[in-house]
Amino acid sequence: MTVRVEGRTIVLEGRCPAGDAEDLLGALGDHPQGRVDIGGVVKLHMAVLQVLLALRPPVTGRPPVGPLSQDIFRSLISGSDSDAECF
Repeated sequence: MTVRVEGRTIVLEGRCPAGDAEDLLGALGDHPQGRVDIGGVVKLHMAVLQVLLALRPPVTGRPPVGPLSQDIFRSLISGSDSDAECF
């Protein structure tokens, strides 16, 4: 499973397919004050990204290298109240 909850953190890791959008939405509903750790993401389906963009939870973890870190996650991290390292 690429979406799991560890305490108050929702961890995304590996390849996150479209089906993970529903899992992420459910986890954020169950943990509305939770943070999302994107440090282990390798690939991300747009459906999962849409959940992140719509709900804008605090995002932690160092994003992966490549286009995901440069374009998509930058607005999530810089707009979050988290202590994530921004590059």
